Amino acid sequence: MNSQNLIGFFVGLVAPFVAFSVFVLFYLELDLFYTINEIKNSNKLPHIISLSLLINLVIFFMKIKTNRDSAARGVLGATILYAFVVIYLKFS
Repeated sequence: MNSQNLIGFFVGLVAPFVAFSVFVLFYLELDLFYTINEIKNSNKLPHIISLSLLINLVIFFMKIKTNRDSAARGVLGATILYAFVVIYLKFS
């Protein structure tokens, strides 16, 4: 794994949380930790994580378009990791 893969992987891990945080704080104007707690209590966490991963789709195609295939591979790896987390949360 080269450094571009690691950078893409890190971006792919952090971007969904940042996108969700921006949505909650600026669009909904709610408290972030209260909202996360309410989502966990209502068993909607896998759904919210899945929707937050849409930002990875945008980042992935931006990396492909700018010929940064190694970074795109890292973003894809992070998205696959999130998929396993969502499956685990869904069936546990």
